[in-house]
Amino acid sequence: MMSPICFLLNATVYPVLVPVGFMVLTLIIFICLAAWTSLLREEISNHQEFHNKRQQEELKLSKPVSPASPFSLSKVQLGVWTMVISSSYLYLALFKGACADTEINQTALVLLGIFSGTAVSSKIIDKREIKDQRPRHQNTPSRGFFADILSDDLGISIHRFQHVVWTLVGIIAYLYQMGEIKTSCVMPELSNTLLALMGISSATFVAIQSKENDPGAATKTLVADQPTVPAPASPIHPYQPPPASQAPPQQAYANSGGNAFYG
Repeated sequence: MMSPICFLLNATVYPVLVPVGFMVLTLIIFICLAAWTSLLREEISNHQEFHNKRQQEELKLSKPVSPASPFSLSKVQLGVWTMVISSSYLYLALFKGACADTEINQTALVLLGIFSGTAVSSKIIDKREIKDQRPRHQNTPSRGFFADILSDDLGISIHRFQHVVWTLVGIIAYLYQMGEIKTSCVMPELSNTLLALMGISSATFVAIQSKENDPGAATKTLVADQPTVPAPASPIHPYQPPPASQAPPQQAYANSGGNAFYG
């Protein structure tokens, strides 16, 4: 006969361990793939350019530099939102027995649509730049997660920063509402204003990203960064006196027929 303690464990602990264990395992797999594969990283279009930049960084820093390509902001956001929404759905569907028929609501669809569209647009921009054989700032070794997602061809940029900020705001609000669910089986709903702000932020990011590796801007930047070298002065030669003028020899007798007498 099963004791009351064992019955309580079977009735409460085991049903909880299954969905929690599944979500934790999924999160671990996602983190491992993100760290050790190109799942969330930029595509290297010119390996020789990447190798040269890596050597320059190693000489500049006097230490080994990561051989991995930088993280992609659009891929990171799509991957994070995919994990947040899928984990929330599993939490309601598996952790709460009465929510097995939970449906994906409008907020989840809009969020996945915004960041899927951002990732697709970024991919199209990358393919166009690779086809044109442009020098790309993505052909640079990774400098760390946050430095990668916040940097463009000119360094840390404001449009990437604001995109990351609004993404964090949305994730925090979504998870907070998820934690407030006690009895209902409805996935979190974000306000239309917040969804619109994240959409505007994504559109701004894509618009400016399309100009990050613009060849005209790169040429102007290169010319502006070159130091101004003054024109070399004309060489100064030491003073040399002009040659003495010599008077032409005078004929002693003009029209003498060549019979002049010299004394």
